[in-house]
Amino acid sequence: MIRFVTGIDTGVGKTVATGLMLRDLLRRGVRASAMKLVQTGLAHEDGDTQTFARLSGARDLPECPACFDYPAAPDLAAALEGRSVEPDALVGAVEDAAAAVETLLVEGAGGLAVPLTPQSTVLDLLERTRWPVVLVTSARLGGINHTLLSLEALAGRGAPLAGLVFNEQPAADDCMRDHALETFRRGLRRFGFPELITTMPALNEDGHGVVSCDFASLFR
Repeated sequence: MIRFVTGIDTGVGKTVATGLMLRDLLRRGVRASAMKLVQTGLAHEDGDTQTFARLSGARDLPECPACFDYPAAPDLAAALEGRSVEPDALVGAVEDAAAAVETLLVEGAGGLAVPLTPQSTVLDLLERTRWPVVLVTSARLGGINHTLLSLEALAGRGAPLAGLVFNEQPAADDCMRDHALETFRRGLRRFGFPELITTMPALNEDGHGVVSCDFASLFR
């Protein structure tokens, strides 16, 4: 089983969500792993795989098949190194990693329209592979717009959606939170997706603070 974790935007919490989903799967006895599809910005920060390991306690996670130093969209980051992202190689790496476990989480880069190459985006890859998507969202300003656009894009390509992860960080007041959740439910119904939203409580600044978070509905 593969679940592709993407977000409504950069910085919405995909990496933390992936790490916590992996921890939940392992806690339930599932042979699971997680990998980053494409990683940029490695000249300035550690890769997301280390965060997966820290949050989940997992070891020996698959290596990211496409890593670049410059903090930009993958097509640009690759070009600056005289390289290119090869979608076929990405798919092969994911399929190989998935063959070794029951469930593999694959975290994308940015959102759905991020260019992997000058000719293809993350959404193009998902249309091709049909990997079920976990979309990470929140009630932050702009979140409703970005979420509904993402749902419409997935529906327009016939890409399957496993469900939403609603990130409680940054915290919103009850009015905004409730409005966002109800709007997301309407959006899911409108575009023909399951009405599945899992809430991810805010972590402390050090990345800890959640004892458990039940993501089981995303893996049915």
